[in-house]
Amino acid sequence: MSPSFKQRFCAGLPQTPPELDLQLDAFITFEREALTELDAETTQLLLEEGLPESAPPFLNFSCYAAEDINSLREFGDIPAQFFPLGQTSYGDLLGIDTTTKEVIYFNHDNNNQRILINSSLAQFLECLCIYQEHLHSDATVSPLSAIQKVDPSAAKPGTMWHTETLPD
Repeated sequence: MSPSFKQRFCAGLPQTPPELDLQLDAFITFEREALTELDAETTQLLLEEGLPESAPPFLNFSCYAAEDINSLREFGDIPAQFFPLGQTSYGDLLGIDTTTKEVIYFNHDNNNQRILINSSLAQFLECLCIYQEHLHSDATVSPLSAIQKVDPSAAKPGTMWHTETLPD
């Protein structure tokens, strides 16, 4: 049996002294009632696995209350078919397009341009693990080829993973 997302993600965390609890393994749990807008597969993944409170590359996740989501929609911050999951470190809203099931974010520095992260939540979770494992390994090559095997669309120019995995 292969490890769950949470097990694999936590296994890829950097080693820290036991007395230094940075809570890198803290996960958000979701309630079924908060996920009614999502398809069954996505809902099941979020209920079973949850999301880390934070993950490289500089992503932060939250469980938004229905009234918070409605406020974001009323003020025009997000379209009706967008289900928020968190933010990038730059404050860009990150979530799921409920029509396409894609994980995306809106680049507020570029007129809220829609940026693809992954084609589905399952592929996003896999790519988070790949990126995490790469960061804490001795690998000298970009993880982009591994990400491309999981989700070819997510490795194209203009996507988050393509931008984050380019060599310096």
